[in-house]
Amino acid sequence: MTAPAGRSFRRWSWLAIAALVIVAFVRAGVSDGAPRTAEERARDIAATIKCPTCRSQSVAGSDSAAARAIRAEIARRVDDGESADEIRSAIAATYGDDVLLTPARSGVEGVVWVLPVVALVLGLAALSAVFARWRRAPVLGATDEDRALVERALAESGRDGGPA
Repeated sequence: MTAPAGRSFRRWSWLAIAALVIVAFVRAGVSDGAPRTAEERARDIAATIKCPTCRSQSVAGSDSAAARAIRAEIARRVDDGESADEIRSAIAATYGDDVLLTPARSGVEGVVWVLPVVALVLGLAALSAVFARWRRAPVLGATDEDRALVERALAESGRDGGPA
């Protein structure tokens, strides 16, 4: 016996959603590869650090003295062979954690990246379950017992149940 078309469509749509979520997690976890030059690495790191003297601007986009000093520090550390995380940690130690524009992707801070996706998936699942329940809600009709009960109540109240 085959499943009804609606059930088959729902099954395929859930599989498509699951595949998209898996692809999104894999894509987020896989690096795009290291930038090709030291300048590109320094620019990418500078784009993730907020200028301590500017408002809502990254070190890469700011022309303030503090931003120039941080860019020079980043370039020096890149030339010394430090990783992006090491450089970001050193800058945060000097200027405070609030200069980092993006949280780390691992550890407890990694929850910031995963939590919105989990909330979205759970929300979609909850909506789907509610809509499915509404669709499956039985259409109730009056039974013979219900009609007899109404007729008895009308007769007791002095009405005959006929047309007005």
